[in-house]
Amino acid sequence: MRFRPWIIAIGLLACGHLLPQWVDRLVSWKQSESEGTVSHVSAEVCQTLRSAVVTLYAGSEIGSGSIISPDGLVITNHHVIQDLGGQPIRVKRLKQSTEQFYLAQVVASDPQHDLALVQINTTETFEPIISLAKTDRRAGEAVCAIGSPFNQTGVVSRGILTGYRENGDLQAAILLHPGNSGGPLLNPQGEMLGVNKAIWENEKGENSGVSFATNLTVTQQFIEMNRAKARNLPPLEPRSLSSPSPVTSHISDTPSAQPADPPTSRLGVVINDQTLVVQWVEPDSVAARAGVLVGDRLVAANQQPLSSLKELTNLLRRRPKTLQLTLQRNQQRQEIHLSF
Repeated sequence: MRFRPWIIAIGLLACGHLLPQWVDRLVSWKQSESEGTVSHVSAEVCQTLRSAVVTLYAGSEIGSGSIISPDGLVITNHHVIQDLGGQPIRVKRLKQSTEQFYLAQVVASDPQHDLALVQINTTETFEPIISLAKTDRRAGEAVCAIGSPFNQTGVVSRGILTGYRENGDLQAAILLHPGNSGGPLLNPQGEMLGVNKAIWENEKGENSGVSFATNLTVTQQFIEMNRAKARNLPPLEPRSLSSPSPVTSHISDTPSAQPADPPTSRLGVVINDQTLVVQWVEPDSVAARAGVLVGDRLVAANQQPLSSLKELTNLLRRRPKTLQLTLQRNQQRQEIHLSF
């Protein structure tokens, strides 16, 4: 997932009157909790719905999506699927600890509200699915989110709904990360209240634990307006899905062309082109054997600072026999030596 769309929320929240409102709501929730008036989202409810939330590999993006119909219709964010580069979407689903992979294509998207519908290309019937809530919730009520932070499918997070922003977006005290984009915000009954799309970072660039989601009404209207379009999609060309293939899904330097062998495939990783954070490490790859982990951020290559993914790909095109990477992991820098 590209992290930049989430950071947009910083500027929108810069208005001083919003922060005190959130703090007041959070304090009110704490007081209500001590009085026993706050419902909690059951861990069992969230766990049973994990297989209804998928990981989407869309170009260089990794995000989440909710299966909302048995035929494989998925709701996600527009910013997750906006840079496909002519490639199909690859979908990963975790069912009873088994990874299942599919191809999918975009049905419709709404940049204004950061929503998109995606149709999985299969005749399989999906169960369970994520159902939409009947009504909105009130501030102070418990919520949970399911998503794919750092490419980990089906991760459950729990928190509290703290209110609504002026544009109608839901605001929650829940810690989400890159990869949660497009996943559901759920009420205690496991029904969707909204589609997670952004987080608020503080002035130090740290995750504040505040997240935002497109609200129920807007999400429901978008789904109903575009649901029928899924039946008229042209068929996808058959492609091998023997592996999730994120290591070959980078957008090339020129949008009109996709190299047959992207330079980063030599490493066996997917790297976010905005944050330089490792989002996927292929098992038994050069990177995996050297100890590179999902969540590592690339800082330098051969002791030369990296400011873009293009600088790394240019270096790899020279096909070096060895490479020294400087990574940031858990606020500390580490040197990793790779041999090809």
